[in-house]
Amino acid sequence: MAEADHPDLLDDYIEAQVHGPVRLERDVEALILDPGYRGTAVEDAARRLPCPVEWHSGFRLTVEHLRRHPDYRGQEYVALGAEIAVDGLLDPRIVGDAVRTGRYDLQALKKVWHCVARFGSQLPPAGEISGLTTVCCPPRRGGR
Repeated sequence: MAEADHPDLLDDYIEAQVHGPVRLERDVEALILDPGYRGTAVEDAARRLPCPVEWHSGFRLTVEHLRRHPDYRGQEYVALGAEIAVDGLLDPRIVGDAVRTGRYDLQALKKVWHCVARFGSQLPPAGEISGLTTVCCPPRRGGR
């Protein structure tokens, strides 16, 4: 787990429940989507809602980078992330696709999502990651 003296926002959030009607056209300023959902059925459904759709910069994480953080949520989630990754990458769409297969424990996938959210960053489009540099932890010398 992350060190206690470095609190993680993913471990300290508030879940709200709304009791009563929610009218999207009145109560929602915007629906913010990850760019991994551009051109998908998720975007199509979002565009039919009576509120604006906006995009955040995106969270994408290479499996190589994920493997540098086994102590964050645990080695089993690193292994799961590597298993579900597509072309060595993880993003919210890929984690969501794994959820929809029904083959994985939902809480385990939540931990993989935490890794993507914590260590992921905006990456160039797939196939253009050769110049990627990682801000939080540069590659280790000696191939690890």
